[in-house]
Amino acid sequence: MRKILYVLLLSAALCAESHSQDSTFFYSAGINAVGSTAGVPFWLYANRNATMPEKGSFVQGAASFHRLYNKNNPRFFQWSGGAELIGYAGKKNDAFFTDLFIAGKAGPVELSIGQRREFMGLGDSLLTMGPIAMSPNYRPYPKIQISTPNFVSLIPGNDIVSFKFSYGDGLLGSAAVHYGNVRSVPDVYLHQKSLYLKLGKRSHRLNVFGGFNHQAMWGGENKIYTGGLKRGKAYEYVVFGKPWAHSRVGNHFGTIDVAAEWKGKKWDIFLYRQTIYEDGSLKNLSTVSDGLSGLRFKRRQKGENVPAFRFNTLLFEFLYTKNQGGAIFDYLNGIFGKDNYFNHYVYNQGWSYRGNSLGTPMIAPQATTREELFISKSAFTANNRIVAYHLGAEASWKKVNFLLKGSFSQNSGTFDNPIEPVANQTSLLLRIEAPLLSKKNDVFGLSLASDFGQLYTQNMAVMVSWRKSGFIW
Repeated sequence: MRKILYVLLLSAALCAESHSQDSTFFYSAGINAVGSTAGVPFWLYANRNATMPEKGSFVQGAASFHRLYNKNNPRFFQWSGGAELIGYAGKKNDAFFTDLFIAGKAGPVELSIGQRREFMGLGDSLLTMGPIAMSPNYRPYPKIQISTPNFVSLIPGNDIVSFKFSYGDGLLGSAAVHYGNVRSVPDVYLHQKSLYLKLGKRSHRLNVFGGFNHQAMWGGENKIYTGGLKRGKAYEYVVFGKPWAHSRVGNHFGTIDVAAEWKGKKWDIFLYRQTIYEDGSLKNLSTVSDGLSGLRFKRRQKGENVPAFRFNTLLFEFLYTKNQGGAIFDYLNGIFGKDNYFNHYVYNQGWSYRGNSLGTPMIAPQATTREELFISKSAFTANNRIVAYHLGAEASWKKVNFLLKGSFSQNSGTFDNPIEPVANQTSLLLRIEAPLLSKKNDVFGLSLASDFGQLYTQNMAVMVSWRKSGFIW
């Protein structure tokens, strides 16, 4: 493990000092050293694509190399690709690739093969507590996807109405199951698609957005169930959400998103809502009250009149997941409440990959919460009925940047295993970064994080960071 960290450090040292903004080859490398209590504080590891361990002190290194699309290049066909290697040593040692992909574009349409970091849904991507359905909280998995990375005009030469879509299928590997004829299946897949529309030109003050994302974990149906669907037929049922045996094939989860953005003279204001739907709940809107709401203010003002100390971004979010279609599940009478988010009646891993939530990290795995909250080996989480308030801020003073995340949640467990009394939890993160000496592509960072409450143990940590990045060739 130490050898891997040495390789990562050497990769950073060998990166070219000179770089050009005209280049499409981008490198990044860095080291993080963390001193922590037994448990690492929540906001130090959440929404980092599982690149940080969750227990004990550690040293982590990363090195990446990407070829980006050239926005100034008029060619119809372009290609990109990338690789990022992560390694850490401490109470737990590991090394893996997050990004390892190649992609090509024909005009606005991209085909991507491999694994890569991604963000799904309408919302903030820097300060957020995490999109509900697919967050940047899990390690990327191998997939093939066709998409439009950016909004594309429906009317040629006029961007008053534009769209953005994706369609992909990925491999999650083997999975343990706790229902049916077998105890495990060799291959489980994740189907994913999304479609978003935007009304309003880039030059307009007001833009309105709307759309949805749909994901389904599936696989092994012909082994789990007597008379179960074979792979090809099961995939058809997954894609179209067709009912089978009074249920759905696989574990479905998604959100319906709406948003509006106002571009002011000094601030952009972004208001968004992600509403949860699960197996069958979209039909009767039984989970319409569950979702994530956010309001973001982002500074537009630049130049000489900007104060030395300034807030650049402010974010307020509210998460509610307590309804879940109601407290009644009556199969005979067709009342399907107790959706039990992120747990599943077949797959032990629930809505997760390699132990991390595929969706919002606020619905956490049992392994990271207090031991007395453990409910079952076949459950992914012991707590999915949550009310959470979140504040994020990004500010700067001269060349120093500050980032703050603070969350307060009231956690009620699950319908069948409630937490009584409700467990209150507060998690905080403060990060300070500044250029190292006069080199703008060398950044030094200091982070302080803590947890206090009844959901996690009392955790505190300090992290010292160094990061180098730039364009080469």
